[in-house]
Amino acid sequence: MEYPDEILDLNQKIENAITGKTPERKIWVTSLSFCLRKAALSVYLGTFKYERTGEMLVGTVLHRWLGDVLEGDDVEFEVPVEYPLGDGWKLVGRVDALKGDYPIEFKFRGFGVDGNGPNSLEEMEWAPKLAREQLNAYLNMMGKEKGYVYVFDRNGLNFRPFPVERDRDAFSQFIKRAGVVIKGVRDLEAGRFPLWIKPRYGDRECEGCIFRPICTAVESK
Repeated sequence: MEYPDEILDLNQKIENAITGKTPERKIWVTSLSFCLRKAALSVYLGTFKYERTGEMLVGTVLHRWLGDVLEGDDVEFEVPVEYPLGDGWKLVGRVDALKGDYPIEFKFRGFGVDGNGPNSLEEMEWAPKLAREQLNAYLNMMGKEKGYVYVFDRNGLNFRPFPVERDRDAFSQFIKRAGVVIKGVRDLEAGRFPLWIKPRYGDRECEGCIFRPICTAVESK
């Protein structure tokens, strides 16, 4: 008997569950730009979709607005990408937009708020570091050579596109970060808490982290 693809996919998942096969496990590109212990806990506990901050939600609303105003203008939005890491693991993400051969990331920020960094779009020399890092990951995952980070000023929504060239060496280092997450997840599965993984940006990254109570409790022992 022939079955549609959806039923074949469901059959495979049920067979995997019965035989104990490990399904593919996902690490999100955005999680690798921050604390890798948090990323490991997120994968282990399956909490990534619940970790959106207020700022991320505002960005989502603005992304949808852009999708509405540019609809039908030969631009694809929320393009899924993935990259095999081996042993049932894969790196996944969603590119904000794709215009022809150019992956595009949209970033929204305020200026002159905390006295640090540029005070306007005109003062910016390049796109924010994390935006470049994440777009470079997408460029390598998609086999593209160049993309753009569009930085929008929240006050008035002026914008400026910044080009980003593909950097294979930087992506190799990024993949090593994924390896740290995988090792951290395996430690958790073996009953060991990965205290050896430290926050990328120090204690300030722990502020507001949903896993802070867990880390604090383990570290205090």
